[in-house]
Amino acid sequence: MADEKQQPAGISSDTKPSMWNRDRPGCIKYILLVLLVLLLFAEIISGEFRGFPDIERATWFVLLIKLFLIALLVALIRVQRSLFCKLDEPTGCTLEEPDPVAGKLIVRVKGSAWGGAFGWYTVDIRKVGFPSPIAGVVVYPGGGASGTSPVVGAELAQIDTTGLDDDAYEVTLTVYPAWGGSTKVCQITFNLLKSIVYMSRFAGVQAISDTPSPGNPNPFDPDAELRNAANETVAVGGKMAIKGAAYVYECATRKIKKYDVRHALVAAPGPLPAQPATGDPIPPTFSGNIAQLDYASADHYRPWTRVGPAPQDLVNSWKTFTIGGSTYFKLKQGHWNSWPVASGRYSVLLTAEDTTGVTFHDIQHIWLDNHNVKADIVEFQWKNPDTNAWEKIPPCTPLSLNVHGQIRILGLAWDPLIDEAWWTLPGPPERPNDNFGHYSMHYKKQFQTWKDLVLNVTNRVPALPAAAPVPVPTPADADVLHTWDLTTLDAGPSPGPGAIAPDSKLYRGESCTFSLRLFVTDTTVVPDGPGDHHQKWKNEPIEIVNDL
Repeated sequence: MADEKQQPAGISSDTKPSMWNRDRPGCIKYILLVLLVLLLFAEIISGEFRGFPDIERATWFVLLIKLFLIALLVALIRVQRSLFCKLDEPTGCTLEEPDPVAGKLIVRVKGSAWGGAFGWYTVDIRKVGFPSPIAGVVVYPGGGASGTSPVVGAELAQIDTTGLDDDAYEVTLTVYPAWGGSTKVCQITFNLLKSIVYMSRFAGVQAISDTPSPGNPNPFDPDAELRNAANETVAVGGKMAIKGAAYVYECATRKIKKYDVRHALVAAPGPLPAQPATGDPIPPTFSGNIAQLDYASADHYRPWTRVGPAPQDLVNSWKTFTIGGSTYFKLKQGHWNSWPVASGRYSVLLTAEDTTGVTFHDIQHIWLDNHNVKADIVEFQWKNPDTNAWEKIPPCTPLSLNVHGQIRILGLAWDPLIDEAWWTLPGPPERPNDNFGHYSMHYKKQFQTWKDLVLNVTNRVPALPAAAPVPVPTPADADVLHTWDLTTLDAGPSPGPGAIAPDSKLYRGESCTFSLRLFVTDTTVVPDGPGDHHQKWKNEPIEIVNDL
């Protein structure tokens, strides 16, 4: 294709640096040595040392200096030649690999740097055709600014390729002697195959790792969890976007062929499935389909159809658009509609396959919550002074400040556990399996503003039983949501005919219609709107009489 990126297979010999460019100090030593030897022979031929050894003291002094310089140059050349420099990898089409601890992509540099005069070594990388090395991407064993120990046929350094393009690169290894002298230099070229396959966000919630430190946004860690700003693991649900990258591009005709996103329910209390190794097939347990995208023809490969490397939408389908009479493919963003999927603990697997059949995987474990919350006001009760017991107030009975005084509001403020099988005893269930949020109650006098009655109560009503199973409560299980002292609505005697009582209060002798509202929510992140699943309101009209 005309718009595809063509990668050079390597560097031809005529583009390699000359000996002069690779080892100028060494070349200078040889030139100086030849000049000194030629000068010495010229002096001998010219008869300057005629009558040797009975020559003048000054001539002796000059001869000794020249012999010393010749010996010094020979020694320095031997020191240089005693250094060994060899690069074995990377070469050819080199695949980068994820570092799940550091949360980055790397290429390993392997070879040898040693010798009797070894001091230290450095590794540089540059794009082919560019004059300057790329700064800040080479990491040495021990984390210093150079390699300080001899290496023989092993890893010399790692190159952080996270921010590098798929392109041709040149690696230079320079070995330094322990004291002054020329370095030993060797080089190798390779083509970088980018392999950026990860899921970073579900429903806008980021995958956060405790590696290498808590709160690290490291999607390469298979143990990362979806966490909020307080670093608390949260559940997701509903219709959601999945962000990440499925990017495998490109050298030696290797590039992405297709990718899949699948899910598998994790049965408690079994362990979470491990992330498959590169090259492994998709495990059969991942039978739930979320998304699939096939690059079916050459026309599907365009710069704008690459998913990643920056986080992009993984749920996509193909669409076309036309410019200047030509039709092109583009990606149409979609969402994972998880509403039909049962709530529980899930593992989601992203698998990208390249054109050679090699597979690359990333796994993300999530809590999926598609349960309904319950919000219901079931009845009112008053305390009968004759029996000293709380009794039900019949429906449609006006609530009397004088007769009823304090009332109890009974109802349901409830959210089930995501998966009861993950409740480990002893002790209460842990978040986010127990992801009940809170309930609040408000009241409003007709045509006036809402007033707070009780705010952000974090206990379910009714409470959870001591252990599973946890039955779904019915109105018969309603319990106390709040005890309301109606006498706080008393505004005292009316100052005169037509006077309006202060907001949400009643003058004595007045009655009015009020609204009582219950709000219940859980903590599940539902980006397509909570609807009546994860937040719910319940309103009840009541008549209140100030008969004090």
